[in-house]
Amino acid sequence: MPTFLFLILLFLSPAPLGAEPLEPLMKLAVVGFVFIYTFLLPAYFVYLLKRWGIIGSLKLENLKDRRIPYFVTAIIYTALGYFLYSKNSMLYPCGFVLWSIAAVILCVGIISLWWQISAHAAGVGGMLGALAGILVQFGEHNLFMPMLFLTILGGYVISARLALNAHTPAQVVAGFFLGLGLSLSAIQFLF
Repeated sequence: MPTFLFLILLFLSPAPLGAEPLEPLMKLAVVGFVFIYTFLLPAYFVYLLKRWGIIGSLKLENLKDRRIPYFVTAIIYTALGYFLYSKNSMLYPCGFVLWSIAAVILCVGIISLWWQISAHAAGVGGMLGALAGILVQFGEHNLFMPMLFLTILGGYVISARLALNAHTPAQVVAGFFLGLGLSLSAIQFLF
């Protein structure tokens, strides 16, 4: 989800992220870093946890299995945010966006100590919150169609989680509003 979010923001709305002067190849490099740090590294880490016998399934169906991956993923996202923040002053806002995503994941991890909140719904809510916040705060109206598409796609993702009995309605609603609220707040206060 973060890779998709950064593709949308860097290529359709680069000004709020300070990426307007960046060449397309540099934007793709940023998206590549986001993909490596937000998908490949966490996925490999979960694979290692399974291989070492620390978690029971790659699907992270057990509440106990979800805790370590969430906290480590939040650390990885925070590190990537710092990397982007420290390497290029134009990329400060990219670092803030990643830190807001890390905050959502950290909250999901903390809540998962007691209750199985939907991380998928939190991700969907977070993406929509980030796009909505930037659309409203910066008048980036070219984000409307991606928001509409993500709303429909997010509805399918959340419906699938419910159809698979992976979550209860309360868990997906809580996850969605956690992601939406934290992302909107981050855009409001950090930009």
